[in-house]
Amino acid sequence: MTDSTDSTGPTVPMPSTHRIGELSWTQVKALAAQDPVVLLPIGAIEQHGPHLPVHEDSIVAEWVADRLARENGYYVAPALNYGHSGTFRGYPGNLSLSQATLRNVTYEIIEALVQSGFSRIVIVDNNGGNVGPVTGASLDARRDLGVLIGHLYPWQLGYALMRDVYEDPGAAYGHGAEPEHSAMLAMFPEQVQRELAVAGGLESAGGWTPTSYTEAAVPGFTVPGTVFWDFSEVSPTGCTGDVSLGNAATGEIWIERVLGFCAAYLREYDKNTSGER
Repeated sequence: MTDSTDSTGPTVPMPSTHRIGELSWTQVKALAAQDPVVLLPIGAIEQHGPHLPVHEDSIVAEWVADRLARENGYYVAPALNYGHSGTFRGYPGNLSLSQATLRNVTYEIIEALVQSGFSRIVIVDNNGGNVGPVTGASLDARRDLGVLIGHLYPWQLGYALMRDVYEDPGAAYGHGAEPEHSAMLAMFPEQVQRELAVAGGLESAGGWTPTSYTEAAVPGFTVPGTVFWDFSEVSPTGCTGDVSLGNAATGEIWIERVLGFCAAYLREYDKNTSGER
C-alpha cells in the first residue's frame, strides 16, 4: 500500500496491515481510493456440541478472512460476530439475531462501507442460518447501491471439498463432527475440549425419525419430510456425525482445500469487478 496525500493535511502514512479496523479514518480514506477488495466476516454464536465453543462460526470466519487477506493482498473489515441461529434456541449460549435484524445489519454495514469509499466487498459468511438474510441484503445492495457483493461460506465449502477424505462422508459429516471438528483442531486446538466430546445422534420422543435439523423420514419414501422443530428437541448432545474422527491432520487438508478455493474465487472476483467502479 502506498502513501496518499489527503485533503485534510500532508501525506498519509499507510501502515502494513490488512485489517481496516486498525487504521485511522484518514488512512481508511486513502485505502478506499485504491479500490481494494474488502472481506467482511460474519459468524454466529451457537452450540456445536459439548466439545466445541459457541463462537466457533465467528472465529473461523474471521480466521479465514484474515489469512486470505494477508496472503493475497486483500483487506478485512471488522467482523460481525452475531448471526441467525433460530434452530438452536433450545441450547444455552445461543445468541441469535432474527432474520430481519441480520438482513438489516448486513445491509447497513455494506452501505457504510460504500459510503466510506469501498465498492468491492466479499462476505465471508460461516453459518447456514445467515445465508438467507445475507443474500437478501446483498441483492438489495446491488439494487440500491450498485455494488456486486461476493459470498464465501467456509463450512459449506468444506463439506463439498472433503468427501474423498472419508470412507463414509454421510456417517462422518455432522454438526460438531466432521469436517468442522478436524478444522477446529487445526486452527484452534486450544479451544477444542476433546475430553467432553460425546457421540452424536438424532432421536424423537414424538414418534418421528429425524434425519437432519428439520427433516424426518417418511415411511415408504426415500425423500424426507420437513418439520420445523428446534434442534434441541431431536438432538440431546447437539451433535450429528462421527465426532471420533476429528484430527488435526484432516483439518490441515480442510485449510488447504477451502482456502485454495477461496483464493481462486477472490482472484476471479477481483478480476471481474476491477472496472465496476
